[in-house]
Amino acid sequence: MKKFFIMLLAASVLAVVNPTISDAKVMYDGAEVVKEQTGKMTFKKDIKVYKRNPNGTFDSLVVKRNNFFKTYDIEKYDGKTFYQMGQYRVQATDLVVFKEVPIKIRASFYQNPTYLYINRDRNIDFMRYGIYFNKDEKLNDEAVKISFLNNGQVLSYCFADADVREMCVEYPGTDIKIAETIKRKEGVRYELTEDTRAQLSPLEGYVRADDNRMYLKGSVFSSLGTEINGYLYVKNESDSKVSWFPVELLKPIGNK
Repeated sequence: MKKFFIMLLAASVLAVVNPTISDAKVMYDGAEVVKEQTGKMTFKKDIKVYKRNPNGTFDSLVVKRNNFFKTYDIEKYDGKTFYQMGQYRVQATDLVVFKEVPIKIRASFYQNPTYLYINRDRNIDFMRYGIYFNKDEKLNDEAVKISFLNNGQVLSYCFADADVREMCVEYPGTDIKIAETIKRKEGVRYELTEDTRAQLSPLEGYVRADDNRMYLKGSVFSSLGTEINGYLYVKNESDSKVSWFPVELLKPIGNK
């Protein structure tokens, strides 16, 4: 019994001295980084920031000069950039000093990350709002390659074109949102709980003028086995077209 307690004490000491990797903090530029964080920012002088409430009113907050704040989602459109600072949204100006967390560090929080392009100001091949990719993807039956350049600040996405030549596209980290890829059981049937427009990407607001389908409440879909960013990839049982829908709007139903 005495020997058992000695071994138990030794194991406890080792657990304290050598914590598991999951308990270790992720650090960058002298500060802890958390999941979904895109960077941090300071302000060159005291300024007021705002958040919009659901009822249309606004709340304000005065942020002090040189204080650090974590930033999360980034939006880019009409030549402007916006950072989400908790519930407050801040437009990039000369008064804002933003420091990006390298995308390689951001990706380390995910077991199977998917990378979504969030810049609405670009509209060329492989740089369209809503496109996405992950390590399991294939193009022209060839596996894609995802790597990080410039000290982890840039994501490189390489694939084979129709002539099996390797092509690579480089994305600044601030143009990319990262989400977990979750594998779901295929074939599970769901019913839509409210009228909803089909999306062609697991990113809110991604629709195309040439494929602008609206499905009515009660429409039935079957799972294609992938959930990304809170959206499930499904096939409609009536027209066999595929779409992404918010998981919260899909209610599981039984077999036919």
